Amino acid sequence: MPFSCTGPTYDQRILRAVGAEARALMAANPVNPAQPWVDIPEQALPPAIASLRPHDVTVYRWGVAITIKPFFDGGWGYEVPRKKGDFGMLPECYSEVGPGVFWHGPC
Repeated sequence: MPFSCTGPTYDQRILRAVGAEARALMAANPVNPAQPWVDIPEQALPPAIASLRPHDVTVYRWGVAITIKPFFDGGWGYEVPRKKGDFGMLPECYSEVGPGVFWHGPC
C-alpha cells in the first residue's frame, strides 16, 4: 500500500484563523531558556487549529509548529513563525499557504 499524507488546506478563512490563534498561543505561552518549548494539550487547542486535527501543537522561540503527521525528518504540518523566515527547518522546505502560515513536508 502506498504511503499517503494529509495535504494543507487552502481555505484562506481557516488559514487566517490559524495564524491568529497561533499568535495568541505564542502570547499566552512564553518560552524561556529552561523550557525552550511549550506543548499545547489537545483540550486547550483553539478551534481553527483543532479543526486541522493535528498530531501535536508546540510553541517554540521561533513560532508555532502544528504537526499533522509526524515523520523522522520533520513530517507534514504547518508553521507560524514569529518573524517571516524563522522556521524550524530549512526555508526551502516551506510554502506559504496563507498570510504568515506555512506548510511543509519531510525535508
